[in-house]
Amino acid sequence: MNIVEQMPTSSDSNLRKIYVNDYSSPQAAVDYAKSIGGARIIFPKGDYPCDLVINSPNIELFSEGNTILRAKSSSSVIDVKAGGVNFVLDGFDVRGQTLRDELTSNRNGTKSNTKALHCIRVQERGARLRNFKTSGARYDGIYLKYDGKIDFEAQDFLIGSTARNPVTIVAGQGIKFIRGKVSLDNRFTSKQGELISGLYLFDCEPNTTSDRYRDIVFKEVVFENAGDRYGNNQVIFQDTNIGNSNDLGVYFEDCEFIKSGIATGSAYVRLKANTQLKEFSNMHFKRTYHQNRAMAIASGGELLLKNSSFNDVVIDDKSLTFAIRLSSGTVVNNVRTTADKSSSKSKAAVSSTSSSKPINLLLDKKSNVKVMNVVGY
Repeated sequence: MNIVEQMPTSSDSNLRKIYVNDYSSPQAAVDYAKSIGGARIIFPKGDYPCDLVINSPNIELFSEGNTILRAKSSSSVIDVKAGGVNFVLDGFDVRGQTLRDELTSNRNGTKSNTKALHCIRVQERGARLRNFKTSGARYDGIYLKYDGKIDFEAQDFLIGSTARNPVTIVAGQGIKFIRGKVSLDNRFTSKQGELISGLYLFDCEPNTTSDRYRDIVFKEVVFENAGDRYGNNQVIFQDTNIGNSNDLGVYFEDCEFIKSGIATGSAYVRLKANTQLKEFSNMHFKRTYHQNRAMAIASGGELLLKNSSFNDVVIDDKSLTFAIRLSSGTVVNNVRTTADKSSSKSKAAVSSTSSSKPINLLLDKKSNVKVMNVVGY
């Protein structure tokens, strides 16, 4: 897995190149770039306090290496607003903490060591985030909200802990996360007085009935529960409010769900709806590795998963693997357990052909779930 190590990628760009140090502040450089129709803004090695507002097309931020963009105020470190089409961020460590905050430990859940609302907030089309890190915001490392096709892509990343969610998707269609890690530990907290890890590891949650999210791709992504105390370290998909279908179009390919800390619970996919018998559909897993259960529901209400697929999936030897009823149109092929819980050996486990313990699938007996090459079925 190629996790970002603060190395720059390519400096190629058709845009004019300007240097941030030639301007009075990073925002002044962004404003000048706006005045000339867009530019690639070069940041030499350094530590830059920012509360950047991007509201014009073709603004690119490029690091020459080991460059930190950190909280300057309680707003987002980088806020891509309406008009900020085709924004590019390449090679940065984005921190939702001031330098003083970094030196302050979390004291009994007071959130005294976080500052910015978000590390990166994107509310416009075409953003490309590459070779980057985020950590330490009061809410989200990355926050996505756009009404329609957002065409967002993040690649080669390490999205670390915040006081709530490393990533939140409120709305948007066409989202990709490629080659990276999303990790949640206990450096920050979501509630005062409780030293727990953040709210969710990865949260897909509409705020209103008009918000929609769909078509999300995860490829070569590690989802890590690194907590040493309790936390909801799951990738959670909440009711999209589209009738009763919740047709998500979510794809996990060559992904891992691992637990590196001692917290109760693990990293897995969780479905949540506010009413019983809600259906979710169009979720697909291919060559994935799970150290505990693969999927679960968030409440006692029975949720159905339809028109989905699980191909070449490995789960460890825990007895509970699925806690959601698989329903019509779903295919389960070559799913098996393994006693190997080491994430470093997970890819070998995926390619293994050895036999395993019986899988605990919950199947809707009245539907046409197709199960192939699964021990116990």
